[in-house]
Amino acid sequence: MATSPAPISTVAIVLGLLLAAACLFFTLILTTGMASLASSDAAGNGMAQAFTAVCLILFCILLAALVLTAVLGGRAPPEGRLAILLLTPLAFGAIFMAFNLVTRPDVAPGLWPLAIPGAAPTLIVAYCLWALIPAFRRGVPARVAGFGLLGALGVVCAAIVPLGEMRDHANALEAARIAQWQAKLTATPDGAPLPQWMPFLSSDVYQVEQAARAKILALPSRQSDAEAMLERDQFPFNELRRFDLDPTPALCEKAKASLSRRAAALAPAPGAKPDFDKIARDVDAAAGAILWLVGFDCASDAEARAWEALGRSYGASDIALSDLIDARDPKRLGLELRNAPPKVSMLSAKSSLRAWLGFAYGPGGETEDAPRLIAGARALDHRTADAVDWLTGDYAAGDRFVLMRFLPQLDLDPTPALCKAAFGAIGEDLASVYRPTADSPLPYRQVGERLGVGRPLEALKWLAGAGCDADQQLTTALEVVNAYQPSPEREAMAAALAKLKRTP
Repeated sequence: MATSPAPISTVAIVLGLLLAAACLFFTLILTTGMASLASSDAAGNGMAQAFTAVCLILFCILLAALVLTAVLGGRAPPEGRLAILLLTPLAFGAIFMAFNLVTRPDVAPGLWPLAIPGAAPTLIVAYCLWALIPAFRRGVPARVAGFGLLGALGVVCAAIVPLGEMRDHANALEAARIAQWQAKLTATPDGAPLPQWMPFLSSDVYQVEQAARAKILALPSRQSDAEAMLERDQFPFNELRRFDLDPTPALCEKAKASLSRRAAALAPAPGAKPDFDKIARDVDAAAGAILWLVGFDCASDAEARAWEALGRSYGASDIALSDLIDARDPKRLGLELRNAPPKVSMLSAKSSLRAWLGFAYGPGGETEDAPRLIAGARALDHRTADAVDWLTGDYAAGDRFVLMRFLPQLDLDPTPALCKAAFGAIGEDLASVYRPTADSPLPYRQVGERLGVGRPLEALKWLAGAGCDADQQLTTALEVVNAYQPSPEREAMAAALAKLKRTP
């Protein structure tokens, strides 16, 4: 007499239900997350992809546990058990291949591969629950469950093949496009005029764009070519600050004239529905160009107002037009030319002390031209005020060591404001420097290395000698100096500092 199969244990059913719920939850979360793996910058995308890959591994472990629970504790027919055991690893492979495809959603097949991590786990969970839950097996015949669920799972897994072929085809087309651009770049002679190089900058091929920019920056005629393009309204405003152009009066006037003409050409047709998206890029490019012109002392208030009015006629918000509004701030006029000119030849009596000394000290230390630049800085009638601003500015700590290094050579006026600002910087340096102890002595030469290239002790000596009341700072400096091992250099420094004190 045939015996009925043993009932499924409650433990298997409960465990299966818990694993199934977890798998369905992960399916929803991971599928949603995989849709945005390329929505940030390179670093953010890399972190998101690494995190998703780890979660996929854990997800596959959960799915494998559910399948084993259903196979060992459920009542699937033998052929169904074999099929689910074979299809599950294939599903895992298809899911990871789909993950790899959606890391580049801008390339065919786009986001279509998301159907695999969405459907495959759902079908696996459905078949496992059918094998574990008696009510499901009574309602759905074994053949229907096998051919329906497992057959669909097989189709979903197989779908990765044509999707992968679509990506291979897209990659081949992209490789051909890149090769075509590179061939055009190679065929372009080095001395070709600027207009011939411009198409390469919109090729969307990073290597080609960078190579073209290098050729442009080496082009002797780029200044005259840029001015000619501006006269023909062919120069892209977003490139104005990137070509190392000289902000000459001629360039200024031609750029302003082109800005005015192109703003007028973009005016909306009467009765047209405002849609700022149509001109958003043009407005951004124009705003960047105007800010660059204004920074180099090319007043462009009229042009900024024209582009602002154009943006408002298309329904732009104040935030979208903020750069154009800022460009009219009188404080911006000549700001870059005064504080951070890109070329040493642009330095003038209007340039700040920071600008002059910025060329006197570079990554390798003092430059060859440092003596001439320091002499030029010493002739500035606003050098003392500039020094105070430099030491007390919001970002003073970043490069104030340059000022402190050259402070004794600048012939500054020892005003109370300068004394206070300089002592603040020196005090921070002295407070943070390491003081050796008796059981761990250090040679005196290390005090200079630890205080850095700003040489605060030399600056302190000049300030005290120029008339600043430096007794407190001199006392602290003597404590630092005397903490190091005796040497002729240490004794000379200590004597010089002690001599400058007003009170013993």
